[in-house]
Amino acid sequence: MRKTLIIIAITIAAFSLQAQNWYQLGFKISSKVPLVRSYSQNDYASSVRSLQFGGFFRAGKYVYGEVGIGYEYLKGYFIHTTEVGEKLEDLVECRYLVIPIKAVGDVPITKTISFMPYAGILYNPLLKVTENNLGYSKNNIENHWTQFTTGFDLRLKFVVIGVDYRLSFQRFFQNQDGRLPQFVGFNAGVVF
Repeated sequence: MRKTLIIIAITIAAFSLQAQNWYQLGFKISSKVPLVRSYSQNDYASSVRSLQFGGFFRAGKYVYGEVGIGYEYLKGYFIHTTEVGEKLEDLVECRYLVIPIKAVGDVPITKTISFMPYAGILYNPLLKVTENNLGYSKNNIENHWTQFTTGFDLRLKFVVIGVDYRLSFQRFFQNQDGRLPQFVGFNAGVVF
C-alpha cells in the first residue's frame, strides 16, 4: 500500500509540474554551415554538410537549465596543400557525440507562441573519422571539441524552429595553428 501511495504521489507531482510548465522534454534535428573554411595554413574545407539530432531535458520557469545528448554526422570535402605545393582533395566524414548544456529563456508572445533565446556550451567528443588520403584521423583532429553557442528558437505550441551561432574554443586540428571554426546552425524540433 505504501509503495502504491508513493507512486501515485510521484505521478501527481510530475503531472502538476508539467501543467505548470516547470520542465520540458524535446527532440531537435539541426544542420550547420561553416563561417570559416580555412582550418589551417594548408587545409581548406571546400564543402561541409552536417546533420545533428538528439533529445534534451529542461527544468525551470521562464529560464530553463537544459542538458541533452545527441549525435552529429559531419561530411566535408577538404583540400590539403602539401609542402611541395601539391593539392590533395578527399571526402572526410566525422561522427561526434553531442552534449549540450544551456540556459534557455522563455518569453511568451501569445498563449501558444514563445520566443526562446539561449546560450551555452556544446561538448562534442569525436567518435570516428573515416579513412582518407589526407591523413585526417583521431590522432590529429581535435578529439574533445567544445563550442560556445547562442541563438533563439520560436516555439509554436509544441513545434520549435530556430537559428544559432557556434564558436569553437579549439582549432579543428590538435597539432596545427589555425582559425577557430565558426558555424551558423538551423534547427527544428518538438518540445513537450
